[in-house]
Amino acid sequence: MIAEYDRWGYLKHRHSIGSLQFFGGLGLILGLFLPDIMLVASFALTAMMMVAVLVRIKIQDDLFKMLPAIFYALVNAFLFYNNFLFSYRN
Repeated sequence: MIAEYDRWGYLKHRHSIGSLQFFGGLGLILGLFLPDIMLVASFALTAMMMVAVLVRIKIQDDLFKMLPAIFYALVNAFLFYNNFLFSYRN
């Protein structure tokens, strides 16, 4: 995995990126009980995965290598959208 961060150009940031992903995942779990946390976590993870897709485009990865980031961006965007609608429905 260290080689992947190096290939992406984010070797020095791997601990902070991993921590953000961990806490984002924890936020999704906590969000099952606290919807506002789900909203923030799903938005943050959507943004992170969209940046991951852009990084993979920049380094000219093929589509197969981009699929996990695309998938997780879509899943988190779906969670954000549905939670946003549910939270603010009057």
